[in-house]
Amino acid sequence: MKLTNNQKEWIEMFVYIFIGYLIAVGANKGLSYALDTDYPVVAVVSGSMEHGNPESTYYPFMQEKGYSQDDLKKFSFADGMRKGDIAVIRNIPFEKLKVGDVIVYVVPGKEPIIHRVVEINSEGLITKGDNNGAIDQASGGIAPVIKAENVKGKAIARAPMLGYVKLTYMKITGRI
Repeated sequence: MKLTNNQKEWIEMFVYIFIGYLIAVGANKGLSYALDTDYPVVAVVSGSMEHGNPESTYYPFMQEKGYSQDDLKKFSFADGMRKGDIAVIRNIPFEKLKVGDVIVYVVPGKEPIIHRVVEINSEGLITKGDNNGAIDQASGGIAPVIKAENVKGKAIARAPMLGYVKLTYMKITGRI
């Protein structure tokens, strides 16, 4: 059976897609091993870490906690993150996390959440999206106090807009 040029092009396209998929899975597995986390790359799927108007949500909250704007500028990702960004995550010991770190944590049944540590107490971590009006653990919030087993790692790098690939996939599949 002789294939037409059109059929050959389709087969070639599927082979390239399959190879691309294998490369992506391999890269993710390699990063997962190197960074010691199940979530080495996370897409920012909401505007909760954006700094559109930090004077109304982020600065006042952190100033109530005793942090000056100069202190906030020293935090990792001091300008927040935008929807569609990709964050690179590295596992670090729970006891080394500090206020100002941007972490990824999981709550059973939900997508991973990437928010900032705003308080550490004897129960665990209190987190907040920089653009949110309340902490994640507020009454009716999105998460309980974050324990060590829920933390998947700390954000160590950001790539703007590369997360839109995942956001598009999530939209198509109905996950957002």
